[in-house]
Amino acid sequence: MKKLLVNSIKDKMLQKRMENLSSFSAIEHRMELVQTKDGSLWINDSKSTDMGATAFTLEQLDGQIVWIVGCDESNRNLELVKDLVEQKVQKIICYGKFETEVKYFFGTKVSYAYKERLEEAVLLANGSICPGMTVLFSPACSSFLNYNNYQQRGDHFKGLIKEL
Repeated sequence: MKKLLVNSIKDKMLQKRMENLSSFSAIEHRMELVQTKDGSLWINDSKSTDMGATAFTLEQLDGQIVWIVGCDESNRNLELVKDLVEQKVQKIICYGKFETEVKYFFGTKVSYAYKERLEEAVLLANGSICPGMTVLFSPACSSFLNYNNYQQRGDHFKGLIKEL
């Protein structure tokens, strides 16, 4: 009986989180709910090409987050997300050209992993989540090193999620 009550509460919380997400944005690749899987949310925020946009997204999300962040050669102001990451993010998975900035800024505060390719980052995220968590793909960088634009990058992410 207790387990049924807990599951019912989790289902209601998940439903509320999905309703909140859909109310923020109807733009594809911006806080886009891609799927729910085993009680977890997978969100495509590929349009977040800078730290300010990612900070906004992190502010809107509740619960524990696995953040998939990209890297490029631009300088980013990680101070914009510092408090949010420390409060909400359980794991950071950085993908792309190896970057030490995110690692050294958050590595002692939040679990950190690096993967060269987005495919590897998605697989790691899938193995890192528990029911009720959110996987947030919010690269906070441009897409031009590996993609034509943020839409192509977001479509790639969504395709990887569907393959899980």
